Amino acid sequence: MGALTKIRHLPEQYPMIRGMVSYAIIWPSCSLTQEYLERGTTIEHADWARAARFGFFGAFCMAPVFYGWMKYTSRFFKRNSIASAIKRAAIEQVSYGPLALAYFYFGMSLLEMKPISECVNEVKKKFWPTYKIGVFYWPLVQTLNFYFIAEKNRIIFVSAASFVWTVYLSHMKSMDMTKKSK
Repeated sequence: MGALTKIRHLPEQYPMIRGMVSYAIIWPSCSLTQEYLERGTTIEHADWARAARFGFFGAFCMAPVFYGWMKYTSRFFKRNSIASAIKRAAIEQVSYGPLALAYFYFGMSLLEMKPISECVNEVKKKFWPTYKIGVFYWPLVQTLNFYFIAEKNRIIFVSAASFVWTVYLSHMKSMDMTKKSK
C-alpha cells in the first residue's frame, strides 16, 4: 500500500480527526463570513485572532465532544427509521443542545481571556435567544443526518450543516447584549 493510499484512507480510519479537521476549517470560515456579512470586512481587515479562536474551539473542543456524543447515542438507536431519527434528534435538542451552547459561549469567552464571571454572564444573556433559534434548525438537520447519512459521515454532514448555524453563533457571540434579557 503506497503512502498516498494510506493518507487517503486516514479519514475513514479516524473519523474524529476528520471531524476535527473539518471544524478547524469551517468554524474560522464562519467567523470571517459573519464579519463580511455584517460589516463588509475584507480579508485584509478581518479579525484573524477571533477566527483562530473559532478554529481552535471548533477543532479541539466542539468536534471531539460532538464525536463522543454521536458515538454514545448511536448505541441506543440501532434502527435506521424515520421515527428513530426524529426521536434521536429530539433527545439531542433537549440534552446535547443546551450543553453545547453553554459550552460554546463559556469556552469562547475563556479563549478571549475574559474573567469567569463575564463568561458566566455571557452564557446567561445569550443562551435563550440562541437556543430558541436552534430548536427550529437542529431537529430538522439532525433528523436528516440520523436517517439518511451513514454514521461514518455524520460528523462531516453536521460540519457542513453547521456552517449556517456557526455564522449565526458568530453573530450572537459578537453581539453586545448589555440590555437585560427577558
